Amino acid sequence: MPRRHAIPLFIAIVAVSVVLPFFLLLALVPLYWIAADRGLKPAVAAGAVLTVAQLADLDHWAEPVTCAVLAVATIASARFIAIRRELLGKNAAAEERLRIARELHDAVGHDVSLMVVQAEALAAVTGDERADAIAAQGRRTMAELHRVLRNDPERKGLDELDTVVDGARAAGVPITLAIEGTPRALTPGLEASAFRIVQEAVTNVVRHANGAPATVTIVYGASALSLTIQDEGGRSTALTNGHGLIGMRERVAAFGGTLDAAPKDRGFEVRAELPYA
Repeated sequence: MPRRHAIPLFIAIVAVSVVLPFFLLLALVPLYWIAADRGLKPAVAAGAVLTVAQLADLDHWAEPVTCAVLAVATIASARFIAIRRELLGKNAAAEERLRIARELHDAVGHDVSLMVVQAEALAAVTGDERADAIAAQGRRTMAELHRVLRNDPERKGLDELDTVVDGARAAGVPITLAIEGTPRALTPGLEASAFRIVQEAVTNVVRHANGAPATVTIVYGASALSLTIQDEGGRSTALTNGHGLIGMRERVAAFGGTLDAAPKDRGFEVRAELPYA
């Protein structure tokens, strides 16, 4: 489409206008596209070129003034429409997010609240620690759901991994947490992503490893944080293309890191490298 080649088209029209001056007004069309798609700075530069080109064929002092006015009007209208379109898109996204938040609150929140109440009642009657653990996990889930619905930034840190490990143990998975190297301060985004990667990997262990032993290893390296989650549940105990692993890959990619998730000789291993920089 010509719009994708607005700049070359603009240059071609300006070049032809040196021989055929009346062609110069046609440059307002690609100028509009440049302002709408490329931004204000390229549009202003193109408008200046247009005015200078008009000066090269000066028959009357009003011609460059008229050309400059037309260029400014074209750029202003294009930017107005582009900004308006962007705002409408953001408003539509916000409305959709609000709709999804209401559905999550009404459906998922209601069901999880019932699970918490029933687990607490069971714990009160039987004294079963597993019911207490289920209720506690449900309360944490509700708190996390409310945080997401409020669009609060993630504040999870690696010092909270004990809750993830304890939850896996309560589900019957013997899991070990090991930290190697000297812990260092991490950026909030990197630390939150590391926490989520470990959390998702441990969730997969609970779901697919059939209660086999697992190990979580956090290594503070010289230039990167290394995360390894490995279980002994067998080759066919985990999928390599689920939504959880997709989310892990997206988090790792955001920091220019690497992720390897695959079956090993015994069990399944997730290994992530998150560069500090």
